Amino acid sequence: MTPRRATLFVVALWAVGVAGGLAARPAWPIDETRYLAVAWEMWSGGDLLVPHLNGNPYSDKPPLLFWLVAAGWRLFGVSEWWARLVPSLFALGNLLLTARLARRLWPDREDVAHAAPPLLLATFFWSFFSTVFLFDMLLVFFALVAVSGAVAAARGDGRGWIAVSLGIALGILAKGPAILIPVLPVVLAGPAWWRGVRAARWYPRAVAAVLAGLALALAWALPAARSGGPAYSNAILLSQTAGRLTRSFAHARPLWWYVPFLPLLAFPWILWLPVWRRSGRAPARDPGLRLCAIWAGVVLLVFSLVSGKQIYYLLSLMPPVALLAARLLPVPETSPRRRDLALVAVAFLLLAAVLAGAPALADPLRLPGWIASLPPLAGFLPLAGAVALFFPAPRTRAAALERIAAASVLTLLAVLWGVGRAAAGSYDVSRIAGYLSKLESQGHPVAHAGRYHGEYQFAGRLRRPLEVIEPPEVDAWLSRHPDGYVVVYANRLVPRPWDELRHDFRGGTVAVRHASPTGSTPLKSPGDGGQKP
Repeated sequence: MTPRRATLFVVALWAVGVAGGLAARPAWPIDETRYLAVAWEMWSGGDLLVPHLNGNPYSDKPPLLFWLVAAGWRLFGVSEWWARLVPSLFALGNLLLTARLARRLWPDREDVAHAAPPLLLATFFWSFFSTVFLFDMLLVFFALVAVSGAVAAARGDGRGWIAVSLGIALGILAKGPAILIPVLPVVLAGPAWWRGVRAARWYPRAVAAVLAGLALALAWALPAARSGGPAYSNAILLSQTAGRLTRSFAHARPLWWYVPFLPLLAFPWILWLPVWRRSGRAPARDPGLRLCAIWAGVVLLVFSLVSGKQIYYLLSLMPPVALLAARLLPVPETSPRRRDLALVAVAFLLLAAVLAGAPALADPLRLPGWIASLPPLAGFLPLAGAVALFFPAPRTRAAALERIAAASVLTLLAVLWGVGRAAAGSYDVSRIAGYLSKLESQGHPVAHAGRYHGEYQFAGRLRRPLEVIEPPEVDAWLSRHPDGYVVVYANRLVPRPWDELRHDFRGGTVAVRHASPTGSTPLKSPGDGGQKP
């Protein structure tokens, strides 16, 4: 494979996966709709310094992703597709940066640079999160920038330290101090992974580069802290850093929580035998292998020690693991054995059987109702992918790698289209959001019972915050606002016959509640033909 052909293959496969993944489903609550709401409030409110959610300063995440979304909206107009495409573009950048880093680590092994991006792209875990509106693809991108800069500095290019500083600064603007988890251990361990680096010269420059990155990030953080007020200042400068390391505000989990997920993170490559066959033959003096082992090992260890855990935090673990796997593969001209593909093919066949048979098992096994609506042909692409692994038989390892990558991406698309379409009714907020937009345009006060994550702000293009009240306060609030409406949930309150609109939502029911059936004239929801749901 020439470098040009390898790049075109990766870009084409990324484009197919992203286009299909974004089209398969709307933005999902709670995370994606929340971040869309923050971007919308930054755009509509004009405050680029301090992000806001439902009218209040939002301190959980820095502003870089929201800035990029707002910049695209200025160019292309406000749309969901652009916002969700931003992390996907960074996912593509990560594939290209991974190949570039492979060339710096192993300049005499172009096949490693060819293999690493498909290894990443075909991993279900990576490809799925390439189409999710989160911050982690940005974090991985700037970690790759910083690590590549450290490798360049180890090779004698002093400009590499500038890349280290910029990677840290922009990583902080993307997701806060979490950027230091993948970057700092690699930078500080430079003399351990690159022979010939003198510690006496390395560490002063490394410390200076890290401090410069932190100082650049403070160029936003300090003005934002002054503008956002004491609570916001304390959150972005203290609580969101030290607090997440010692105790979790949410999703606190035990030390071993990631361990059961590790085989799934490596699917389908964990079933591809050539990687494991050569894992014991790694050259001990290879600086690239040492760097990647330090990088991956420290990321897993530190994220395991941090109290708050989410599975997508481990995305920053994936590039070094892909580089390790690519380096350990046999030379690309090696003819693959059919049995090496058998386990991968069997996994795709099982997945096809699950997708095809799940609707029939939904009622007997009391599975979520949307599983019964999975399309009958959802298992076709996994089945086709399994067959394509063997016919025609790949002649080289490089061809087998491409074949598995393409089959994996298409199989994941089948899963996303089947599950995404079947479950869309329970995760689509557009109907409620459109109704709230109509209420806002007519001047009705609107409240939300229970914690509000901004689910309806962007989809409804709402320009006023919803008043947040506790569920027991609904009747009292409605008595004070006879022309008002409250968003309530069936798992918190019993629905009433005069609820203006009801909709399935995340396994329950969401309703827009009116004061009473004799109150102000009920509004009809858009598209419901004037009938109460």
